[in-house]
Amino acid sequence: MNDECNLPVDIPVTKKQIENCIFSHWYGKFKGHTPRAEIIKPLPISFIKYLEQDGIKLPMDKMENSYYNQDLELTVDNDYSDWEDAKDERDDDKHSTDGNESTIDPLSAFPELHEQLKKVIGKFKSVMPKLNWSAPKDATWILPNNSMRCSEVNDVYLLLNASNYIMYDLHHAFEECIAEEGGNHAGSVEYELILREWFNINPALEFRVFIRDGMILGVSQRDLNYYDYLATLKEKLKGSIKKFVYEVLLPRIQDQAIVVDLYIPRAFDKVWLIDMNPFSRRTDSLMFGWNELHNTHRVDGSDFELRLMTEHNIGRFATKEHSEHHVPTDILEASLNTETLRELTSKWKELLSLQEDEES
Repeated sequence: MNDECNLPVDIPVTKKQIENCIFSHWYGKFKGHTPRAEIIKPLPISFIKYLEQDGIKLPMDKMENSYYNQDLELTVDNDYSDWEDAKDERDDDKHSTDGNESTIDPLSAFPELHEQLKKVIGKFKSVMPKLNWSAPKDATWILPNNSMRCSEVNDVYLLLNASNYIMYDLHHAFEECIAEEGGNHAGSVEYELILREWFNINPALEFRVFIRDGMILGVSQRDLNYYDYLATLKEKLKGSIKKFVYEVLLPRIQDQAIVVDLYIPRAFDKVWLIDMNPFSRRTDSLMFGWNELHNTHRVDGSDFELRLMTEHNIGRFATKEHSEHHVPTDILEASLNTETLRELTSKWKELLSLQEDEES
């Protein structure tokens, strides 16, 4: 066999194609076909810096019945911590030597945005946050409910600060773009924060649809777990997806090469548009391969494959989604750097020592 067949084929993507996937660029075209949301933009520079800073600082806000007011002692600097005092002096020395600015506090840095977030959460009761393209699905481990459901503003801050996906939006969104019309892919981005009304999704009924040249190339089950009842629904699901893509989706967008996530709840007669992604390798191809998708060609009226997990292929995809991000980055970095590992170990020893003193 020719080894070149296994080499990854180039799937170019332009800055314009990625911009077309920004939430605010398509949300207004699909009201009634996508869950309700509030789009907050432009975001203050101080908020972007807050997301980029090391560590997570939560505001000392007066919130009744807040989870964050239970068993947490605020330091003078409003940092939520049960061991901050033990290392305050060392941190102060570090800040004085490295020249970093003090940690950003939401209440003083962007009070208007803080109040706006609280207002939207009050309206929807619970929300799911995301930036222009990405949701912090990789950071759900940091919330007590182990989901993206945010019932107060500090939930939003925690999720966004802990997410590598959010950092990708901020620093690498156009990294793989090709130049267009002799230009380059550089350019400023107007960042936006989206708060979607929380709704319960059955992960078995989410599907990723790969589209090129205005044709469906293939559809993959979104959650790579085995659900035995999906096989009996296969043709019904394909019919709903086909009707939505050709009658609702494609007539309203410019890009004829795109990847969309759809949700089809029972009774399978309503399709919800959840997200849009560029047709490129940066998007997870799930049960397909990008070479396979690149080499797939459809003509008008031709059928497409809906791939579902079966008892026979479940082992092939038996990795929990986003699991590579469920360990804090400082621990991952420590595993690669002995000095960082020593610092992290020292911090843990301080924490354990304080806990033992309190219990004795």
